[in-house]
Amino acid sequence: MHAVRLAYEVLDAQLIDEQENKCGRADEVVLEVRDGEPPRVAAILVGGPARAERVGRWQVWLGRVLRRIGRVSEGGVSRIPFDKVQMIAEAVQVEVKAEELEAMRTELWLRKHVICRIPGADAKQDKKVGVP
Repeated sequence: MHAVRLAYEVLDAQLIDEQENKCGRADEVVLEVRDGEPPRVAAILVGGPARAERVGRWQVWLGRVLRRIGRVSEGGVSRIPFDKVQMIAEAVQVEVKAEELEAMRTELWLRKHVICRIPGADAKQDKKVGVP
């Protein structure tokens, strides 16, 4: 097995579930420290609270506000055991179902209630506007 550069190949990588659906990005990598042995990668964390700690105060604040008004559940973080990783390439293929992840439930709620449409985010529109 080749060495994996976690910061470059896993952290922030797109996660793809067993049905080829996008299921978020790797927001954190959890290492397990054991006595007398090298650390090992235990899990990948996906979801708003895990991402917020890295992105900045504004996202932490937004998460707290949404939880207070009851719009988003308290959790929102999914823990994917690293032994569920099948392949690391341009994306990280994981042996889970996207709909079973707590982070995806939060993402779907936000997509339905908060964000209507981001221009250019539609996969069917791959045209470059204004470029001859």
